[in-house]
Amino acid sequence: MKEALLILGHKRVHHAYELYNHSEQCDLWLAAWDAKTKGLSRTLDRRYWENILAGYTAVTDMPAVCFAEELIDAFPEAKVILVQRHEQKWTQSFKTEVIDTFFDNSSITALISFLDGKLMRPIHRLWSRLLASDDGFLKGTTRNQVSDNAINVYRNHNALVKAKTAPENLLLFHLNDGWEPLCAFLGAEVPDVPFPNANEGDAVKEVVAAFMKRNPDKRTIQRTMWDIPSLYYYETLCVV
Repeated sequence: MKEALLILGHKRVHHAYELYNHSEQCDLWLAAWDAKTKGLSRTLDRRYWENILAGYTAVTDMPAVCFAEELIDAFPEAKVILVQRHEQKWTQSFKTEVIDTFFDNSSITALISFLDGKLMRPIHRLWSRLLASDDGFLKGTTRNQVSDNAINVYRNHNALVKAKTAPENLLLFHLNDGWEPLCAFLGAEVPDVPFPNANEGDAVKEVVAAFMKRNPDKRTIQRTMWDIPSLYYYETLCVV
């Protein structure tokens, strides 16, 4: 969705990979999660989000999906695109690419975050809180807990977005629908280019390039890559 929105004229779209270029944002997202879990969501008003998202005209993916309710409340006029996925396929992919990857490599990524405190430490801290803590987005600390909870979190997220968004502001979108329904919903002209196919590998390369500028140790970089693909499978909500 990020690439599609860029093609349609959005200059900056917030996506999980933005954090690898702007790791200073991680503490702001963590503070927002603290407020949410402590029952202080009312403090996450429009001004708060405009501070975090200054310069962006759309948001998608993690960590924004964790704040669907707060973002919709803060921007009731926003167009919301809810990406639809086949539940069984999503669940299997999520387990393989996210849960197993995260827990199989937690020790390595913790070490990397220690070695690169400026970039990787705040990122690792954010993902650990959201993905593997009792009060995290997936409400579990172990592989089995997270695996068991994932499908219900996914369903509850979709139900919440549908309930909170005004019908005229909501598009239920399948990625193979192509440009026409998306452009009609956004009031944009259909571009004369193919609809972008999500290529996780290319996105990972961009993130690794950012890490390479800070740490040229190729062995460390190769290990870092295993901490990155987990973000792709959260791309279910887009607010523009």
